[in-house]
Amino acid sequence: MRKMKFISILLASLCLLFVAACSNAGGSKKNVELKFWTISLSPTFDDYINGLVDQFEAENEGVTVIWEDIPFDTVEQRVLTAAASNQLADVLNLNTDYLKKLAAVGAVADLTEKAADVKSDFFEGVWEAGNLGDKTYALPWYLSTGGMLYNKELLKKAGFDHPPATDEEAWEMSEVLYEKLGVYGNTPSNIHLYLPQNGIPLVSEDLKSAAINTPEAVAVFKEFKERFDKGLIPRELLLGQAKANEWYAQEKIAWWGTGPQLFRQVNDLSPEVYKKSDAAPSIVGSSGFNHIAIMNIAVSAKSKAPKEALAFAKFVTNAESQLAFSKIVAILPSVKEAAADEYFTQGENSDDPSEKGRFYAAAQLERAKDMFAPVENISEINKAVNDEFHRVLLENKDPQKAIEDAEARINELLDTE
Repeated sequence: MRKMKFISILLASLCLLFVAACSNAGGSKKNVELKFWTISLSPTFDDYINGLVDQFEAENEGVTVIWEDIPFDTVEQRVLTAAASNQLADVLNLNTDYLKKLAAVGAVADLTEKAADVKSDFFEGVWEAGNLGDKTYALPWYLSTGGMLYNKELLKKAGFDHPPATDEEAWEMSEVLYEKLGVYGNTPSNIHLYLPQNGIPLVSEDLKSAAINTPEAVAVFKEFKERFDKGLIPRELLLGQAKANEWYAQEKIAWWGTGPQLFRQVNDLSPEVYKKSDAAPSIVGSSGFNHIAIMNIAVSAKSKAPKEALAFAKFVTNAESQLAFSKIVAILPSVKEAAADEYFTQGENSDDPSEKGRFYAAAQLERAKDMFAPVENISEINKAVNDEFHRVLLENKDPQKAIEDAEARINELLDTE
């Protein structure tokens, strides 16, 4: 009898253990904490980011996301220091420059295969901005690309009934505007962007050496020197001593090439000039592409929860999340589905230049790409080229010598990678 009682108790205990084991195996709760860093989004977008976090946590039981926003002026030091000490957040918002620096030292995860399932959701040229060499290290997040705000009355006074559509036309119109009205048209300052937009890369296709030393590049430097000597390029804007938005509002320049999210700055400065304005697509160089500035979402290579971190990165950058963000701030989405929403398409016939500019900017995303080479030191390379360009215009340096010196500096920078 005692034996039967013991066996019964033993069987009951085993059953309880089995039930408990099954319960733990089938219904166990994860206890995962993800750290998420963004750049200068708080407090303006607290509601949006906290909403994203709440929704993701609700859909992923057991996962907690801790959000921290880093001011832009401290982000480089914070991110690079954290990378050196293996203390990066699990999911990071990075601009393309910082992304490439971290990818070069293996601090962010290679997403080439892990994110292959969402690659086709994004615009092709935008996706490539997350690359270093032939590997992908980030998902594109929000974007900015150029448009044109132009003064209809100034153009009419100079004899034009439309804004420039090509670079050649823009310079022809600039000369007429300057001679007739004393105002400027084209006001380019970043030659390091102008060159690749016009089919002159700064770095070779294999990313191992400079590609700038070509007759075409020398010819561009010479042409700009001639225009500068004619007075067509204002020294103040070239050197950053004046602001283009203020000059446009003062009717010193006839058009302003910038992101349409900035158009309303003119309305703040001069509502009268804004009323005279209209929007147009940005001028596309001979490459056929528009340049885009991109914020990316990357995953730390040292994340203790890489699966959940990647899932959150994909969630933040999906079409629904990006469209919602676009509706509360003047940005562009990197996902095709979001950009096709009527929020962007309905501005085509708007009387408001900002709304029309948003339409043109979204329409340009199919031919948009990061025009900068996917190398670690691209910001230093760009600066080297721009510095030599300034020496040609301001110090009468020989264009060929300037190109050669830029080539030498680029090769030096590439050797340090």
